[in-house]
Amino acid sequence: MKRIQITGKSVRKFEDGYPVVNITDLENRQDFEDGAWVQLENHGHFVATAYFAKQHRGAGYVLSLRENEPIDERFFASKFRAAQAKRAAINVGEAYRFFNDVGDGLGGLIIDVYQGVYVFRWQNAALKRQARLIYAGFQRVMGQDLTVLAATPGQEALQVVTGKLPQNPVTITEAGVAYPVDLTVSRQQLALEFRDERAWARENSAQQRILNLYSAETGVVTAAMAGDATEAVTVDPTNRATTALQAQLAANNLDQAAVEMRTMDVANYLDYAIKHELTFDTVFVNPPAFIRGKKHRFDLDQDLGALLTQVLQVTHPGSQVLVTTTAPGYSLKKLRTTVSEVAQNYTGHVNVSMDFHSPADFMTNSADRQSEALKGLHLVIG
Repeated sequence: MKRIQITGKSVRKFEDGYPVVNITDLENRQDFEDGAWVQLENHGHFVATAYFAKQHRGAGYVLSLRENEPIDERFFASKFRAAQAKRAAINVGEAYRFFNDVGDGLGGLIIDVYQGVYVFRWQNAALKRQARLIYAGFQRVMGQDLTVLAATPGQEALQVVTGKLPQNPVTITEAGVAYPVDLTVSRQQLALEFRDERAWARENSAQQRILNLYSAETGVVTAAMAGDATEAVTVDPTNRATTALQAQLAANNLDQAAVEMRTMDVANYLDYAIKHELTFDTVFVNPPAFIRGKKHRFDLDQDLGALLTQVLQVTHPGSQVLVTTTAPGYSLKKLRTTVSEVAQNYTGHVNVSMDFHSPADFMTNSADRQSEALKGLHLVIG
């Protein structure tokens, strides 16, 4: 295994448990080799075993802080055994996150479960090159009779690893609400990290008029309508939002005529709603980190404040706004700051009622602030 020199200031953060290797951690950036398993050291002192990967975040992940620990089938089995024990201690339901990336000690791998079907979601090609070894470790713990599917970045279809594709779609039930999930496609149709927000929507939407922005795969509109909301408008620039929502409403025998589905730029819809003096009792906002529309682009860091300013103009005293983000680099602290700045320029009152976090099955790494999948705030307008 190749030994790679890292900077002195990088040593402490890895020893403290930080899991992401950045290109700036390397003394010589030319040492980066996509897919390489390496030992990180500083002046002859072993720091960590890691792997390099071309990916959206960083340049790889730490695997172990033990110098003589083999990265083999038993190593990966130990990760899965620990993950299994943690999920056994909580009530996870029919669909849950079995393995959560750095939160379970292996950056680059997510495993979701849908009614006993395990979906491996490879986050980079480098780790997937070790799939045979990782699958073997998984089977050592979980057995060989499971249905295992794999989702790879850039591929639209799920691949069958073991077992057979289930009858499609699989219907997941949460709090009495049905959510069909198509396990032939790699794209998620139900974001599992929004489980608690769906429960909130189910319990707090009676006789409410709902506005849903960007939340294509959250399922909150279906949960709200099942909770006796009177009507809803959902706006998303992507066509898939309409397709998923229609399937969910049909599965629950809910009135599709009560849900207005608009595929358009969110800012344009809010301009329209403000001009026509439309107001809503509950607004769900879950913007992406970045999206480019036909006429507008949205950048979370730059544009969330302007978006929330528009949102407040379609509320009334007593309205509720749930604003969430799954962007790794956008912290709950930053979200609070943005909301506070928007509230200062609002003529009414904006009170932060509570926080939203990922459910318990979305394990996090305490040394990595970006490892939490979901951050959110519940706002009450006065």
